[in-house]
Amino acid sequence: MKGVIISICIAAVIVAGSIAYTSHIENVSDELGEISRQITERLESEDYVGAAEKAAQLDEYLSKERTVLAMTGNHEELDKIEMNISEMTEYIDGGQRTDALSRCKVLNFLFEHLPKNYEMRWENIL
Repeated sequence: MKGVIISICIAAVIVAGSIAYTSHIENVSDELGEISRQITERLESEDYVGAAEKAAQLDEYLSKERTVLAMTGNHEELDKIEMNISEMTEYIDGGQRTDALSRCKVLNFLFEHLPKNYEMRWENIL
């Protein structure tokens, strides 16, 4: 009986931790998406300096949250995000508006789907 109670306690801690982690990932995803939308707005108005500042902010925020994202997530997904940020930054620095906007759209897609890859679902457990 003692083993059953301990197992239930462990399961409860895992579920509670997973719920808290999922909530944090959703917040990170929302923040990354918001910064990316701000970059898009600046690029559409051809404000390359402002877009570059926001791109640096995006890279900095992702670096700050990288440890949390890398703990349990798909490293390939994180690598895709980092590569697209690097490419977008270079396109912004080169004044290549269309290519930079394209990278922003890719990043927006990746940020929107980030929580889906981390949330607690049967398909992610099995």
